[in-house]
Amino acid sequence: ARTFTEAAAAAAAAAAAGKRAAAPTAAAAMVVLSVAILSKTGKVLLARQFVDMSRLRIEGLLAAFPKLIESGTEGVGKQHTYVETGSIRYVYQPIEGLYLLLVTTRGSNIVQDLDTLRLLTKVVPEYAQVTEEDVTRNVFDLIFAFDEVITLGYKENTTLEGIRTNLEMDSHNEKLHLMVVQSKMNEANKAAQDAAKVIRSAAGSRAMPGIGNTPSLEGSSGGGFPGLGPSFTPPPTSGSSSPVPSTSNFGSGSKYGEEKAQANVKAGKMPGSGLSIKSKTKKNDVAMKRMADEEGIDAAAIVQQQSSTAAVAAPGAVVRTDPVEVRLTETVQVSYDRDGALIKCEVKGAASLTCHEEAAALQLQLEYYGDVAPFQFTPHPGMSKPEWTASNLLKPKSSKPFPKDKTLSILKWRYASKDDEAMVPLRVTCWPEVDMDGITTVNMELELVAGHLTLRDVVVTIPVPTSDAPEVINIEGGTFRHNPKKHIIEWELSVVDKTNSTANFEFTIPGSNESDFFPVTTSFTSEDMICPVHVSAVHQLESGEPAKFGLYRQLQAEKYEVVAQAD
Repeated sequence: ARTFTEAAAAAAAAAAAGKRAAAPTAAAAMVVLSVAILSKTGKVLLARQFVDMSRLRIEGLLAAFPKLIESGTEGVGKQHTYVETGSIRYVYQPIEGLYLLLVTTRGSNIVQDLDTLRLLTKVVPEYAQVTEEDVTRNVFDLIFAFDEVITLGYKENTTLEGIRTNLEMDSHNEKLHLMVVQSKMNEANKAAQDAAKVIRSAAGSRAMPGIGNTPSLEGSSGGGFPGLGPSFTPPPTSGSSSPVPSTSNFGSGSKYGEEKAQANVKAGKMPGSGLSIKSKTKKNDVAMKRMADEEGIDAAAIVQQQSSTAAVAAPGAVVRTDPVEVRLTETVQVSYDRDGALIKCEVKGAASLTCHEEAAALQLQLEYYGDVAPFQFTPHPGMSKPEWTASNLLKPKSSKPFPKDKTLSILKWRYASKDDEAMVPLRVTCWPEVDMDGITTVNMELELVAGHLTLRDVVVTIPVPTSDAPEVINIEGGTFRHNPKKHIIEWELSVVDKTNSTANFEFTIPGSNESDFFPVTTSFTSEDMICPVHVSAVHQLESGEPAKFGLYRQLQAEKYEVVAQAD
């Protein structure tokens, strides 16, 4: 009896061990071995393996697939089809001129395989057009997307939106960094252009006759154009005073000629002679004419431009044309609902001042060229409120100068409304209509409300529920661009002003839910202001003398949208 009991126990232990050993094998038999995209002729465009498999093995499996579908007729006409051979099951679906194929074992769950195949058929057109050339060009994007769907042969619990989010890897810090880099590049390009202009002007001044140490050959007129450059007296005899250049009309306050003359005299250099004045005059005439043709102005204007430049900046230096910089900036936020009713309109503005050359105590005089009653103005606490209330004068309470190269905000204004469209610069309307076939016709309309504004770089972004390309019915104004990866259509207009105040865009696209086309967002910039405010003058605080300044204005859409419904 003891022997029988021991034998039974041993048999039971062996059976349990067999079950434990068989469990991993059964689990391993239910995985996706490979996902591939093939042409109708059997050419392999892409194949991604999810288990260890030799190249010869996968090539043999994929090479057998075209022969199996030609000989098998059981799945013809169905949306999802499959063929089986030996221990392998091929689950596939035709997509236009290609096949999307899952290679699995016969022990896998066919329901799960079909669910995986359905998700993959949505992924492929998301990252490539269904053509051999485009699939080959975007092979890595497709492989990354397949890896988001399947891990180690098993389907992940994910959606198309989750896959799109993971692959985009959108980073706010990266965007901010790129914006900063682009801004620095723009500033460097502008500085280089300004420096190049100054260098060209300096080269032109050296080419002009009578400027610098050009000798005066006939009396005091100098060579070339008489009267354009300073003429010099001979060096003094022993005991006389230092040489002083004679009076010239080179430009009021300019010392370019005098400094060059004094340097030459101190170095012992004398004005030369001996060349023919006719040949020198001819060469100078040609140089002057060439410069005038390039700049589109006459010779006198070139001389006047050179006379206004007291010093030449070094190459690469940032050239400041205005000693005082005044900036007026505005941002606007507007929200409409899908029926065209205004939800919110908010305008925020600010005036700032920067002294570039030296610290200075200044006061600014503002003027209004329209109704400012709807706006609420708030001057900086350091400004005199009585002066502002009485005469719109931004005058500091103390005589402390504004610091050099530091931008200070000295005035802010604000407007907000939930039902008044008086300050709305642009009205955008979106009308989606779904028909019985699941196709949506979208009508976009754009209208300039503030006729005094000139809006530039207007971009209307429309979300769409699919990556399919839209069919354009009509577009009046601007161009459009479709981004299938982000599921958006961008309608772009370079300028919207009173002469081009309206635009229309109509297209159709697959979709059965009108809410999928919201929110519609709009971006634009302008050099005009919504608030009718202007800086008319800048004066020195102590003396009251006018100060030279540059005025820059910018309006920008911060959040401009049409939403499906109000929050």
